[in-house]
Amino acid sequence: MEVSDRFKYSMNGICKIPNIPQTIETYADPTKRLFSKWLSYDTKFGLVHLEVWSPVFSRENWFSLYVAFNESPTIPPKTPVFLNILSKNPKFENKYKMETFVMGSKPVRGPEIPFMTVFDAKNGFLDEDGSMTFEYGFHFDSVFDEKQSIWKFNLKCKIFDGESKKNMITYEKGIELLYSHKKLILFHDSQSKIYDASQPADFLEIPKNMKIKIYEKFLQIAHGVQLTLDVQELLDVVYIAHEYKIQNVSKYCERQLLMNILKFSEDDFRIFFPKKSHLGAISKLIMDAAKFDLNHFLAFLLKYLFENWEIKNPFFKRFNLEEMTNESMKMIVAKVLYGKY
Repeated sequence: MEVSDRFKYSMNGICKIPNIPQTIETYADPTKRLFSKWLSYDTKFGLVHLEVWSPVFSRENWFSLYVAFNESPTIPPKTPVFLNILSKNPKFENKYKMETFVMGSKPVRGPEIPFMTVFDAKNGFLDEDGSMTFEYGFHFDSVFDEKQSIWKFNLKCKIFDGESKKNMITYEKGIELLYSHKKLILFHDSQSKIYDASQPADFLEIPKNMKIKIYEKFLQIAHGVQLTLDVQELLDVVYIAHEYKIQNVSKYCERQLLMNILKFSEDDFRIFFPKKSHLGAISKLIMDAAKFDLNHFLAFLLKYLFENWEIKNPFFKRFNLEEMTNESMKMIVAKVLYGKY
């Protein structure tokens, strides 16, 4: 037996509808909802309904499944869905299957099956207890971040049909998993720090010193999502980007750092680094900027430092110049010796 198509969808399952013959007898109205099944992911909800449906110009009643998602700005505008009425008779395998898209909250009807086909025992649609079984699947490619009012990639669920098409990378941190599009990551990963084609599986274990929440933010930015982060989050993401040599992420974070620092008041540095002096806070940022090759950010911090303090050369011993890149070292030396860069 072939693997069911429902496994292409990150959210999937099988559902039994009980007592079909008895349920039908209780309804005189030919158009009735007999059964409802909640579908849910995170805070997003949908319903699969089974209806008795009597089409116009037809003498025969039909069973009809249909699916609809809640009307909400956080529901993606286009959601792939899968429904299939199951039968024990191989003749009807996948005959009453539907794969389509739900557009927002607009319901989609189907698949549809005649009463007589269901009630004919040799067709295998009903179990001994009169229950009928269907399978379902759906997938949200994106999730809406209400705090930032932007759409993000749904990295907590497998990519739609990602395993069979081998276009997915899985990231593991303990029992927590993230998933990303392989091609999007390969676009940035020119030095094969994340993905190596010689690996037997498209799998990466997240290092112990990297938090999965920050790692997800790193992946979102690598996928092109313009997140707004605070200074500490940006530095944490830059650390990951620097480890993997993902320049686009580093440069995005550098621009965000500059925008954040420009908004700081005199006391904000002390608040951000409560155990350090204002000068100590600037020094820490300078060391991070030099370590992670954030040269624009480094130049801004050096300018700020020399405009606000009388700095003597021994002060720069704390910066570990021998560990810096040539570009960072040049900037600091030029500032110390010539007062400019």
